[in-house]
Amino acid sequence: MAPSRSVRHAPIRFRSARRTDVERLAELGARIWRVHSVEKRREFYTEHPRFGLRDVRVAELDGQVVGSLVLYPLEVWIRGQKVPFTGIGSVCVSPEHRRRGVADVMMRSTLRELRQRGRALSGLYAWRGSYYSKFGYGVAEYVHQLSVSPSNLPTSDESRWVRRSMLPDRPGVQALYDRIAQQGHLAVQRSLEWWAQRLWTYPGDWIVYEGRRRGQIEGYLYYEVDHSKGPFDLDIALTEFVAATPAAHRGLIGYLASLADQVNEIQYVAPADHGWLQLMRSAQNLRPGADISVYSDTGNVANGMMLRVSDVKLGLEEFPVRASARGEVALEIDDPIVPQNSKIWRVRASEGRMAVRLQAGQTRSRKRVPRLKLDIGMLGPILAGAISPTRAAEIGLIESISGGADIVEPWFRTRPAFLYQGNVF
Repeated sequence: MAPSRSVRHAPIRFRSARRTDVERLAELGARIWRVHSVEKRREFYTEHPRFGLRDVRVAELDGQVVGSLVLYPLEVWIRGQKVPFTGIGSVCVSPEHRRRGVADVMMRSTLRELRQRGRALSGLYAWRGSYYSKFGYGVAEYVHQLSVSPSNLPTSDESRWVRRSMLPDRPGVQALYDRIAQQGHLAVQRSLEWWAQRLWTYPGDWIVYEGRRRGQIEGYLYYEVDHSKGPFDLDIALTEFVAATPAAHRGLIGYLASLADQVNEIQYVAPADHGWLQLMRSAQNLRPGADISVYSDTGNVANGMMLRVSDVKLGLEEFPVRASARGEVALEIDDPIVPQNSKIWRVRASEGRMAVRLQAGQTRSRKRVPRLKLDIGMLGPILAGAISPTRAAEIGLIESISGGADIVEPWFRTRPAFLYQGNVF
C-alpha cells in the first residue's frame, strides 16, 4: 500500500486592496452583509468618509479575493487627550472559503502591520468574542440595553426648551458632541465629513435642547421610529443621547416622557454609568431577561468594543493616566500572537503619563518591584477601566505580586468607556 500523502494547501496572501479589487469586494460584501445592492457596497469602498481604498486589506487564495477587512484610521479622546486608534471592521470571508484559516491570517497579519506602523491601540466589535479574544482582544466597553416605556420616565418643565433640530443648529450640535467627547473615555473624534455624509443623512429625528439662551445648544438626541404597528403603538430606537448640563438632561428625558400617548417602547444602548435606573419610576424591561431571585430586571448588560494593545511600550506611553497617578510596577506580559510584547516591562507613572522600559536582566533584576502578570488580552480592559486591577487579581484574571494591583489601581480610574452608536465602524 502506498503511503498517504498530506494535502498541501495553497498559501493565503494578505495585501492592500487595489482599484481592480473593488468589484469583487462589492460582490463579496453584498453576499456577506446582505446589503440592498452591490452598488451600495461599491460606494462603501469608494466613498466612505472615514477610510480610503488604501485602508482596505484583502486575503487572496489561488489568485482570488476570498476575504477582506477595513482599517479605520481614527483618533479617540482619553482623559481629554487625543490618541491614535485603529478600528478594525467589515471582517469577512466568503462562505465557500471558511474554515481554511483565512480570517486567522488576516488578523495575525493586521496585528503585525499595526505594530510596524506604530499604531499601538486597535478596537473592534466582535461577532463572537471568543474568536477575537484568542488574538489578544479584551472587552473594554460595557453597555446596558434598555427597553422601557416613556410613561416610566419623569416629566420635566425643562422640556419646554426642547424642539426639533433645524439646519442652522447643526454646527452647534457638532460642537456639543466634540465638547462632550473630550470629557468622555475612548470617545471617537468625528470629522465634518462623517457628520455630513452619514449622521445628518440618517432618516430619523434630531431633537435639541436649546435652553434659555437662544442659539445655545446644550443637549440633543437622535431616534428612529418604527410605525409598523400603527400610529399609537410606536417603538423608538434611541441612537444618541447627549446632554452637557443637568437642565438639558432633564429636558430631554422629559421630552421622551411626553411621547407616552403614542410610543410604547424606547430602546436605548446606554453607557454603564447612564443613571436611567435612578430616573425611572420603577424597574422595567419590556424585553426582560431571566428572573433571578428578588431582582427586578431593567437592562441587559452587553459587550461593546474590544480593545487590543499591539505594541506594549508604545501603547502604554501613549495612554494617559490620572494626573495623580504615582508609582512603579513590573508588567509581565504574555502575548503569543505578538511575541515582541512577551517581556517584563518596568512602568512608572508620573504627571499623567507612563514611562516604559524593559526590565534589565528580566527576572533577575536586583531591585524587586511589585509585579503584575497578565495575558495581553487583559491589558486593554485594564487600561480602559473596564475592570479594576485589584478585582481582576481577586478573581484570577491576572496575578498580583507584592501589591502590584494596589499600585496601579488608581491609575486608570475613570468613567466607563462609551463610543456612541453613531460611531460604530
